Amino acid sequence: MEDLNNQSWQREDERGAFFVSTKPNLLDHDFINTAFEDPDMFWATRLPPDQLAKALSQSVTVGLFEVKPAVPPCSTTDEPSSPREGSPTTDLPPREALQQIGLARLVTDHVTFAYLSDVYVTPTKRGLGLFPWLIECVKELLRAHPALRRAALLTGSESLSKFYARALGVWDMAEEPRVTVMCRKAFNADGA
Repeated sequence: MEDLNNQSWQREDERGAFFVSTKPNLLDHDFINTAFEDPDMFWATRLPPDQLAKALSQSVTVGLFEVKPAVPPCSTTDEPSSPREGSPTTDLPPREALQQIGLARLVTDHVTFAYLSDVYVTPTKRGLGLFPWLIECVKELLRAHPALRRAALLTGSESLSKFYARALGVWDMAEEPRVTVMCRKAFNADGA
């Protein structure tokens, strides 16, 4: 199986240049913790830096980035600089050109199960088609698990339920016979 922490996708159109990557060293932990404070991520809360780092290192975290254009210097005063060119998936933009604007996280055993969590695109970049693209990248990662038995996610939104059903082929498990989904929000350190 391919290294899921070394995948990337790139797209560029009239709305900008964007990059999706599972490379852990590109993740902006401050951005992620700020996203966890956004009311749209009502299930999440800011984590202490060491706990955030551990959670991210034990997941396949898919970062969504805006690629800030780097203007190359002109070779001469007579020769204008050329636009940046690159391959859709093989050229890694320089780290300083990347601004994280979203994420999705797969909690997985890397063989049979994957749980999609923490899907987020910053409000200022919504409406650009980035959310469906991010989920399409996640779908490619799920396809890379040849023995995957289940992929799961939780959502409280009817419109997102319909979107995920179309995009990922998931369904409401309440409709599946012999399956009960059970959950508990948290456990205290004393075991209660």
